[in-house]
Amino acid sequence: MHMPIKGRSSGFTLVELMVTLAVATILLVLATPSFVDMIDKARLKGVVDSSVDLIKDARAEGVKHNRSVAVAFAGTSAAWCVGATAAGETAVTAGNAIPAVAACDCSSDPSKCTIGGQQKLISSAANNGVAIDSAALSFAFDGRLGAMSPLPAAPKVATFSSPRKMFDLKMTVTPLGQVSLCVPSTSKRAMSEYPSCS
Repeated sequence: MHMPIKGRSSGFTLVELMVTLAVATILLVLATPSFVDMIDKARLKGVVDSSVDLIKDARAEGVKHNRSVAVAFAGTSAAWCVGATAAGETAVTAGNAIPAVAACDCSSDPSKCTIGGQQKLISSAANNGVAIDSAALSFAFDGRLGAMSPLPAAPKVATFSSPRKMFDLKMTVTPLGQVSLCVPSTSKRAMSEYPSCS
């Protein structure tokens, strides 16, 4: 017969498990707000970066092919879209002049938002609640110089808000086609990656 060994057996006691669970719960409660902010900020940055890339790509393609391009924001602040199209993207035949560029209406016919046969479109439907303050914004870039045509007196501005409305990013497109980003004073939280707007 075997006699049981007296003393402590291996494993955890109920008290040790409860203390471990309490510490883990406290850490989780403390980390959740910063994790939610990180996701909110990442969604905003993704949409703004995609919009900046669309504008830069459209301008570059226009200069590359010597065709004017138009960029248009459409829809409402919550259900918005951004699209770009090039002059003569449809029905240009040899010997005919390239027609003037007309902005595509991405809210009613997104298939017309193409440059070089590729769709140039960003939609709020795919971007988890990011809102924009200026959904009715459009401008065109000249195919020879890459500057806005006609040259506006002031830059074009759009402000994007994160899904929880905690972060804002202001996108400014200068008449010469340069895009810059900054954090406006309306943003409830700062974003260290971007300067504040002055």
